[in-house]
Amino acid sequence: MIGLLDANNFYASCERVFRPDLMHQPIAILSNNDGCIIARSHEVKALGIPMGAPYFQVKKILDQHRAVVFSSNFSLYGDMSCRMMTLLDALVPRMEIYSIDESFVDFSGIKDISKLVHHIKNHIWYSLGIPISIGVGETKTLAKVANQVAKRKGKGPSVHILKGESAIDEALQNLTVRDIWGIGRRMSERLLGFGIYTGLQLKQVDPRWMRRQFTVMGERLVQELNGISCLSLEDVRDPKKSIQVSRSFRSPIRELEDLRSVVASYAMRLGEKLRSDGLRTKNIMVHIRTNIFQKNSPQYRNHTVVTLPNPVEDDINLVKACTRALEDIFKEGFGYHKAGVMAFDLLSQEDNVQFDLFSSLPTEDQGRKELFQALDSLNKRYGSGTVSLAACGNKPRWRDGKKNVSPAYTTRWKDLPKVFAK
Repeated sequence: MIGLLDANNFYASCERVFRPDLMHQPIAILSNNDGCIIARSHEVKALGIPMGAPYFQVKKILDQHRAVVFSSNFSLYGDMSCRMMTLLDALVPRMEIYSIDESFVDFSGIKDISKLVHHIKNHIWYSLGIPISIGVGETKTLAKVANQVAKRKGKGPSVHILKGESAIDEALQNLTVRDIWGIGRRMSERLLGFGIYTGLQLKQVDPRWMRRQFTVMGERLVQELNGISCLSLEDVRDPKKSIQVSRSFRSPIRELEDLRSVVASYAMRLGEKLRSDGLRTKNIMVHIRTNIFQKNSPQYRNHTVVTLPNPVEDDINLVKACTRALEDIFKEGFGYHKAGVMAFDLLSQEDNVQFDLFSSLPTEDQGRKELFQALDSLNKRYGSGTVSLAACGNKPRWRDGKKNVSPAYTTRWKDLPKVFAK
């Protein structure tokens, strides 16, 4: 049996841990620059506000229902996720972290699964204040189905163990194919075209037919719904193939100098991510575009790829490469709405690298390595961007326009909650 632990409305729940006065109030979380809705509490979902809706379009509805709107606070959400996964890891034999708020658990060898999953649910609730739902099934896909059933039981923490042919069929009958894990928009449209509307109908399809229509992934999906495990638990996650830093701006940027400082800052953030994962890159892509939603404005988008002589992870080389690439694709006369940098073909810092005749050896770059370790330490302690290269500019106007960020309750000393006894 495999379980799926999923935190309920995770971002909103993290905010409520430190603001219990908002326990039954609608909460919406906004993206960077407060542009779109990226997380919703049950109350906001009930208002019919979809995920990804532009904030300006739904602001009136949220105000009418006295919703509390937060800017995204990823340092808080990431730390709470780490605490939740640490608690879970101490209680189960094996687990696979699937996302910031989800984890698969292997219950093989557990005699009383029901007792354990209820203990997990209660332990995380009383230790962190985060409500979770746990679904248990014979495969990963059925665990996902069970988790959806568990979430329908109510707003609080809930558990559902999906066992037995009739129970599985009943659960699948109440799910459309687009609700099944692993089925995207295109696949669901094709299945609907074949007259397959529910999860139960999909379960009853011939796996060989699914393989012909949707490759081996379609066949595995049907097998999983029939209780035949095809997706194993991954103890070690696959290494990253790419890392990207990309954001939209509050207002369009027209000058090359301003856009250069944006790209330089993104390159520094890219370097920080590479170093934290012990990776290096030799290939970097820089992309820019105007606002595609402003139909009456002139449109332009472009990208370019830079191949470096040797793999790097330090900010100086990354900033030089990215700003040079930007200058190659920048055009005057446009208001740029978004820019990004991406590193791909990543290498571990332990991998052997063939240097050319003119390259400095890693032992010669030790001083630079220590420099950026110190820089990462300072930015982690005092906030991202506290120390940066001059190319990033001084207090640039394009910085995130987050107006409603909650305190970093768990990662910054001055934001620690204060408790007063009377």
